[in-house]
Amino acid sequence: MKNKASIIGHLVFWLFYLTVVGTGGTLLADRAQGWAFVWNSIVFGGLVIYGNLFFILPYLLEKKYSRFAMLGLGFMSVNILLRFQTEHLFGLHVTERYGWPAYFFMSMQILALFILSTMFGGFMQWFRDRERTAFLQKEKLEGELKFLKTQVNPHFLFNTLNNIYSLAYRQHPNAAPMIATLSKIMRYHLYDGSRERVSLMKEAELLQDFVALQRLRHGDALDVDFYTEGIDNQHEIAPLLLINFIENSFKHSDVDANPDAFIRIGLTVEDGQLSFTVENSFGLPSHGDKSALTNQGEGVGLKSAQRLLDLAYPGRYELSQKAEGGIYSVQLKLAL
Repeated sequence: MKNKASIIGHLVFWLFYLTVVGTGGTLLADRAQGWAFVWNSIVFGGLVIYGNLFFILPYLLEKKYSRFAMLGLGFMSVNILLRFQTEHLFGLHVTERYGWPAYFFMSMQILALFILSTMFGGFMQWFRDRERTAFLQKEKLEGELKFLKTQVNPHFLFNTLNNIYSLAYRQHPNAAPMIATLSKIMRYHLYDGSRERVSLMKEAELLQDFVALQRLRHGDALDVDFYTEGIDNQHEIAPLLLINFIENSFKHSDVDANPDAFIRIGLTVEDGQLSFTVENSFGLPSHGDKSALTNQGEGVGLKSAQRLLDLAYPGRYELSQKAEGGIYSVQLKLAL
């Protein structure tokens, strides 16, 4: 893409230049002198343009202004003198015929070419830098997106393995199902987490597996309701986007201390818009202490989820959260 843009830029420049010098050549009464002027302009135009682009302009781009100024001035002076001294080799005799006006015009032509080539080279460098910056930014965002999508919460993994170890040590029948469910979740992280989009049905299945794992961990008394509606095979979503919200609800809820604790999860799709809601009970802070609520609303999981949304669905989602009466809720609306 960069080489193509550069080639097109050079072609446009030369077409413009040939049009100008060709017009200048036709102004000369002698046709042979006109062609000689065109060839002379092409040769010295090439020397000035590419000599500047390859040898002089780099000093300007490196911000070595004094060296650029001295070399540029010397380079133009040499080209002007050389042009006058070799004029007869092209069969051109305009300086002999027209005197100082011809000297002035041909000198200004060299100066104009030097300035135009400087502007052209500066623009091409700006264009390359802009493309490079955009490419690096894209690579950075894609790398960050990939990292966020494949990131496994170490606390979740550590706690789950601890629970499995405890159940296995007691030879509890839930140990084997927990291992199988955790293996399924990790396989999804490994093979589907790095993809740009996955089936929403598979993502919902992942959420159900996560809830099933929590049921095995906390026991059948755990009050969790997971409701889905309107999900079809054609619906797709960025992977591992929704699990952070559910993980956050289990992490900050009071399911371990409150027998009446609950978690409600709703995932519906209507007219191409996804609506996802998670509600969980939490222990009310005492003496005005709001640290528990603050931790839930500003957890690492929610920050990762919001960053994922910013990268995968910029300007296409609405995210709101609320805590009221011991119930914390998060609602996400997303255009699929």
